[in-house]
Amino acid sequence: MNKFKLYITTVLIIALLSFSCGNGNKEKEQERRGRIRVISTITIIDDLVKQIGKDKIESSVICEVGTDPHTYKPKPGDPKKVSESDLVFINGFGLEHWIEEMVRNAGGNKKVITVTDGLTAITDEQGYGDPDPHLWFNVDYVKTYSKNIMEAFVLADPVNKEFYMNNYNSYVKELDKLHTDILEGVKQIPESQRVLITSHDAFRYFGKAYGFEVRGLQGISTEAKVQTEDVKNLIDYIKSKGLKSVFIETSVNPKLLEQISSETGAKVGGTLYSDSLGDPGTETGTYIGAVEYNVNTIINALK
Repeated sequence: MNKFKLYITTVLIIALLSFSCGNGNKEKEQERRGRIRVISTITIIDDLVKQIGKDKIESSVICEVGTDPHTYKPKPGDPKKVSESDLVFINGFGLEHWIEEMVRNAGGNKKVITVTDGLTAITDEQGYGDPDPHLWFNVDYVKTYSKNIMEAFVLADPVNKEFYMNNYNSYVKELDKLHTDILEGVKQIPESQRVLITSHDAFRYFGKAYGFEVRGLQGISTEAKVQTEDVKNLIDYIKSKGLKSVFIETSVNPKLLEQISSETGAKVGGTLYSDSLGDPGTETGTYIGAVEYNVNTIINALK
């Protein structure tokens, strides 16, 4: 009889625990379903989305940390990720030439938001991959990115309009401070040394906004093939200017620029974040953190 009572008690405890866990899982699922499902093409946009959406969204990214979006080869599971999302955020200006087919494969009816809407890209006749899509390197432009993201969230979730607008306004203040800090910081570099030599031509917006001449070994897109003449011309340019440093990038193979460094005597001044942020939870895992790191790296190498 005692064994029978023990058996019944055990069964009841297990049933209660299962019911409790089941309810907990249901509550979590209901909470998750209440969030806006968002997918972004690159980590830069993913971070901005998180700054504006915070706990009202569930976000994921296609090009993960360290991935080059110019040469990205879509994975078989990508269309499924897109199809399960409510909003798709892209940079535009040809950065994600693979996204249209991915959206079509996901059903073709996803709401796609181009975060550069309202901005004008730099173009020229020589840059491979024109127009230049790297507008996020002008911090002032990122306010437009953020505004487009905020407006998309407000449209999708009008009940929480004030929440998204408050987050946007707070973030704009952080961006304004960052923009001012960069302008002040670069004053430490002699004007003759404000030349940025990088792996590919991703920093033209940075140069235009903050007073640098910018030269990339590759064109705007890393799909550009580097010619022997390109290498020679860059070596000659570095020597003629007496430049002290060149910079490699986290998402681009550094070998050619390291070779140029050894042939010119210009040291590798550091590694810059260009088309990807750093690992989540690190100093460079946010847009503002990555830009601050880049600027400090540039100043320390060139001042």
